[in-house]
Amino acid sequence: MTGWRLYLAARGTVAAIAVSVGALLLVLASGVTVFEVRLVATEIPRFTPVWELVPVLLAAALPALLVSRLASWEHTQHRRLRTRAATVAVAAVTIPASIPWVAQFRLPDDARWVDITCNVALFAAVALVATCVFGRRAGPAVALMAYVGTIGVQQLSPALAARLPVSGARTNLQPHPWPTLVVVLVAVAAWTVTLGRSRWTARRTRHD
Repeated sequence: MTGWRLYLAARGTVAAIAVSVGALLLVLASGVTVFEVRLVATEIPRFTPVWELVPVLLAAALPALLVSRLASWEHTQHRRLRTRAATVAVAAVTIPASIPWVAQFRLPDDARWVDITCNVALFAAVALVATCVFGRRAGPAVALMAYVGTIGVQQLSPALAARLPVSGARTNLQPHPWPTLVVVLVAVAAWTVTLGRSRWTARRTRHD
């Protein structure tokens, strides 16, 4: 358990816990607050609730906070490191995705929290892969760009948005659990195999 104790005591892990609790409290305090995003005057705006926006922001940040600062020689087939990496990856998806589920107890019965939970889990998986490939500094930015870009597509091209596994467009308001699950499993597997840092990222950030 020494390895886990050291990991849980690390600044990044403590920060991740604090940010997660703060995100949950913010969502609960915000209630039914919804932002309207309108990029096309003739289109119905994209209604973005706080219980989606805040968890997505959290999902983008968590992998960068939770990735271990490993030396290059530690990227070996060490079973305990792989187990820890897998646990961290699952937590990085589960924690943000659980916030809409918790929030729904304070929301109206018609609030869309099931499809939003799928949205958050999907972008949490994107954040895992982005952080693994691009590093803990660029990874969150890539994940947020993917989220903003998706909202743009939902406004600018509803026909294309209908084919995406992301809810929010007027042509696509249903949950997408199975595509989301596939993406999450791929992301967790990638994080587990690479311990959160691809070979390219490990070489580039060797002294980080």
